Amino acid sequence: MALNFKRVDINDAELLLKWRTAPEITKHMFTDLEAPSVDKQRAWIKSLENRIDYRAYMIQDDGVSIGFLCFSDIDRFHQRCSTGSYIYERKARLKYGVTMHTYICNYVFHQLKLNKIVNYVLDANEKVVKLQTLHKTRLVGYLKQHIYKNGEFLDVHIFEQLKQDWLNQKQHFSLDKISAAFNDWNNA
Repeated sequence: MALNFKRVDINDAELLLKWRTAPEITKHMFTDLEAPSVDKQRAWIKSLENRIDYRAYMIQDDGVSIGFLCFSDIDRFHQRCSTGSYIYERKARLKYGVTMHTYICNYVFHQLKLNKIVNYVLDANEKVVKLQTLHKTRLVGYLKQHIYKNGEFLDVHIFEQLKQDWLNQKQHFSLDKISAAFNDWNNA
């Protein structure tokens, strides 16, 4: 069992498109892709190369891609970002769903050197709402009828995790183990 994270590259386009358009994944996303295609997916991946406000990774289990992780809205001045992730197969979700938070927080607070994570979660994504609470992230707001999707308005939970709160929690993995899991930790 070796969880690792590889920066997304052009070769991941077809797999990402498959996942991103799968009903069990897209139902929890704020947006849907319009006229999805591998070429559009490749163009999106290419557009990430020069962005300083967004980083994308393939989540891997022993080198096999099982999901997607992103750090978005990276704001160096205000020292905050948002994160998003999904693991495609249920078995892998059960295996790593709880663990992911540790990797995400340590990346944000130690590699990106930010102070805060702000996450927006659709109300309909009950499992992630429960996970956020389990990980002691703070529920700071609730946006009523904030997203219009599939003919209905959906509510959104807003959670935050502060660096100091995270550092005061018991750490289950060493920072060496966490940093080794990212293929670009030292040169990201």
